[in-house]
Amino acid sequence: MATVVLPVQKQSLSVRFYKEVFPDADDAVIATVTEIGEMGAYVKLLEYNNIPGMILLSELSRRRIRSINKLVRVGRDECAVVVRVDKGRYIDLSKRRLSEDEKRKCENRYEKAKHVNSIVTYAAELAGITTNEDLEEFMEKTAWYFDVKYKRAEEPHRPSYNKFKECVDNEDVLDELDITAEQKAALVKTIRQRLTPQPKKLRAEIEVTCYEYEGVDAIKAALSKGLECSTEQVPIKIQLYAPPLYFITTTTNDQKHGVEVLNQAMDKIQAEIENLSGRYELKKAPFIDEVEAVLPPSDSANVESEETESEDDEN
Repeated sequence: MATVVLPVQKQSLSVRFYKEVFPDADDAVIATVTEIGEMGAYVKLLEYNNIPGMILLSELSRRRIRSINKLVRVGRDECAVVVRVDKGRYIDLSKRRLSEDEKRKCENRYEKAKHVNSIVTYAAELAGITTNEDLEEFMEKTAWYFDVKYKRAEEPHRPSYNKFKECVDNEDVLDELDITAEQKAALVKTIRQRLTPQPKKLRAEIEVTCYEYEGVDAIKAALSKGLECSTEQVPIKIQLYAPPLYFITTTTNDQKHGVEVLNQAMDKIQAEIENLSGRYELKKAPFIDEVEAVLPPSDSANVESEETESEDDEN
C-alpha cells in the first residue's frame, strides 16, 4: 500500500499590535463580538491578539435597551473603553462611556496599528521567520522599538507608523534597528509596497474669457502662466471642456501639495487674464477626480506647453 503524505500546514503567524500584553483602564480598544449572552456581549480584543473581553448589558448604551441585536452583532467590530482589567478572566469594557471623538481617534489609531502589524508580520515571513515567538522578538526590535523610543503623549497613534512612512522615501530611518540586513531588506520592501501613496488625480474648473482684440492670444498667454507652475511631482494639464470652461488637472502622490500647486496656477491665470482685460471665474476648487469627465471630441483642446501652442498658431 502506498504511503499517503499529508501536506504540512504552515503556521499562521500572529502577534499583538503593541508591546503591552494587556490594555490599561480607560484605554479605547477595538473588539470583535464573538457571542451575545444574557449578561452582555462577549468579545475578543483584536489589538491584543484576541484576548477575551466582555461588555455588560448596562454598558452597551446610555439609552434603554429594547433589542440587544440592534446594538451589537456577532462578527461586528466595536469601539469600547476598558473599565477593568482582570488578567485571569475577562477585560471588562463599556461602549456607552465612549464619546464620538474618542471613537474616531480609536478607529484611526487601530487602522494605523493594523498596517504596522501587517507589515512587520509579512516582512518576518519574507525573512524566514516561522514561529510566533520569533515574530514577537522581531516586533520588539522594529515597531515596538520605535513606539517606546519616540512615544509622545499627544500623538493619536503609535510612532512606528510615522517611522515606517518616513522609510518610504528614506530607508536609512531603519538603520538604528538591531536587525539583520536580510530583515531590513524585507521590511523596506514591504513598507514601500504597503505605504507608498497611490497617485490621485486632482481637478479644478475655471472659466476664462477675453473679448478684447487680443482675445484668443490673451487666453493662451494666461493659461501658459498657469502651466509655469507645473513640476515633475505635480505635472499640470489644462484642457478646454466647452468654451469658456477649462479643466486644470494633475496626478500626484501628494494630494495636499497638488492642491497647493493647482491653486498657484489658477492665481497666475487670473492675474494674467485680468491684466489683459479678460475675465476669470473659479467654477470648482481642486477636488479628487474619481470619475474622469469625457471631453467633447470636437471642442476639446489640450494646453500642455508653449511648444504645443506655437505649433497650433503655425497651423
